[in-house]
Amino acid sequence: MSPRVRLSVCPRGKRLGFVLLVCALFGAWSALAQDAVRPSLAGEEAAEARRQDIEHIPYNLMTGPIKYRISATLGFEYNDNINLSENRPESDFIIHPQVTINALWPVTQLNTLRLDIGLGYAFYLDHSSQDTNGVLLTPGSQLALDVFVGDFRINFHDRFSLQQDPISELQLSNVIDYGRFENSAGVSVLWDLNKAVATLGYDHYLYVSTNSDLDYLNRNAEVLVGSLAFTLSNTTGLGVESSFVHTYYDQNVLNDSNAVTVGAFLETQLTNYMRVRVAGGYQMINFDNTGSVFDSNDVHDYYANILISHRLNAYITQTLSAGHESQLGVNSNFITLNYVRHTVTWNIIRNTLLSTEVFYEDADDSGGFIDEDLHRYGGAITIGYQLTPHVTLGLRYQFTEKDSDVPFRSYTQNRISFDGTYSF
Repeated sequence: MSPRVRLSVCPRGKRLGFVLLVCALFGAWSALAQDAVRPSLAGEEAAEARRQDIEHIPYNLMTGPIKYRISATLGFEYNDNINLSENRPESDFIIHPQVTINALWPVTQLNTLRLDIGLGYAFYLDHSSQDTNGVLLTPGSQLALDVFVGDFRINFHDRFSLQQDPISELQLSNVIDYGRFENSAGVSVLWDLNKAVATLGYDHYLYVSTNSDLDYLNRNAEVLVGSLAFTLSNTTGLGVESSFVHTYYDQNVLNDSNAVTVGAFLETQLTNYMRVRVAGGYQMINFDNTGSVFDSNDVHDYYANILISHRLNAYITQTLSAGHESQLGVNSNFITLNYVRHTVTWNIIRNTLLSTEVFYEDADDSGGFIDEDLHRYGGAITIGYQLTPHVTLGLRYQFTEKDSDVPFRSYTQNRISFDGTYSF
């Protein structure tokens, strides 16, 4: 369950979430996994394999035992609808400078500390008031420590981002600045028993809006996730998964909530070139109904998703994902989302990587300030060219269209961008 869904917990809800999680992770399991020989995911062998992989990563700087990979990017973008408006779209040219730093420190032979961070900025030529408030932190930025102990792999992490672009939130319209800082700090533990792999993780999630108009979204969440997977054969695994999220807001606008999911998943390598993961189960979100959002609806529904990765040949690879789930709302308790996404990577020209993306989303609000039923679809085409060993050029076109049943909340957006990256 995404931590975007905030959850409030009463004592009874806490007990229910704990019971469901324990049942999902350690409940009776009638089908025993067959013996299978595979590399361990934990312990000294896994740590040594990871160390060898790290040595092949093209880090370009070193200070003592710490390795660095640093790159600088300068991007130029034209956006014909920066404010996601139906009747009064505003266009602008935007300049995006960015520096990306990847650092890795093998603290010991078994323990590795890494830092991945992207620092950026956005300059609007015609709407300078929308320039970035501070420095942008790209998604994927993190500080992580991997520790291998016996059959356990322990990951301590702090993952953070600071973004402003509103296009990623399908419920938003008529907004330019969707500034938000997000941080997930926690620990995950993987226990490899060869016939079974158990994982358990905890994160504290923090959301802080940098736009005062949206600061009612400021919230914290306590996130607990777990899974137990069994190896049925060398190519197939079956397991159970569960999550519990307690979300509480700073302001009394949206409702605090508890969310519980319990389900099962299947992963299989159908052929040498096709891998499939299917998951599904029950999703429950209970809201405390103390906010002023005027929405008293809860979630009692199923969730389901599928991911197919298929390598057609040496040049073309595609992925297809689809799913049904409920997420915390921006203007309501929650939205129910159905989605389909398809991506193809075309490696057909030397030194050139071409990718195409298409998506479709159907979402329905549960009520609240804006009770919206919307459809959103679009796609993108991206071309990357390796000009020199240190210089990469990129060109991207992205189209998004939203169709809403609420007046003045539909929009069409076209974006074209060009960037150059220098890897030191």
